[in-house]
Amino acid sequence: MRLVTAFATAVLALAIATTSCRADPPRATLGETPFRTTRTVREVMQSLVAPSAQGLWESVGTISNAKGTVHLEPRTDEEWAAVRRHGVALVESTNLLLIPGRHIAPGNAQILRADDADPGAELPPDQIEKRVTELWPVWTAMAHGLHDAAMNMLTEIDKKDVAGLERTGSDLDAVCENCHLTFWYPPPTKAVK
Repeated sequence: MRLVTAFATAVLALAIATTSCRADPPRATLGETPFRTTRTVREVMQSLVAPSAQGLWESVGTISNAKGTVHLEPRTDEEWAAVRRHGVALVESTNLLLIPGRHIAPGNAQILRADDADPGAELPPDQIEKRVTELWPVWTAMAHGLHDAAMNMLTEIDKKDVAGLERTGSDLDAVCENCHLTFWYPPPTKAVK
């Protein structure tokens, strides 16, 4: 009886091992995706992209006020590790922006930043989503640009280069603003003569 049990266990282990060690992972059939896009682009931006970018930007800089001047920069290994976590989160969040089927925002709710008092400052989600759909290659290129800018910041973080981190932070800001100008903001109105 023990021999039969041992043999059955070995056969089962071999079956599991050969199944899990395939050269090619199982593929989804046409039209299926393994992703579950339950949250919107706006939520990904608010929960991952913006806090990660803000953490990077706020890690370096100079603050001057009546009390004097303070130079912000990571100084300890723990502080550098915290800044690096922001960089990694930002890099990987760019992939979430490229998963097909993710909506911009729920319904037709107005997308507003917390500090934005002007309800017309951004397009309604359905118009943003239409732009993204129509300009998917541009959206993809901009997400890749965000990824690359964040990777450049990670390179500076790994070198513990404060000046490099500050410089690449400016590049990151330009990438973000360019995407918002393309997809989020209404087109500029023409001046009346």
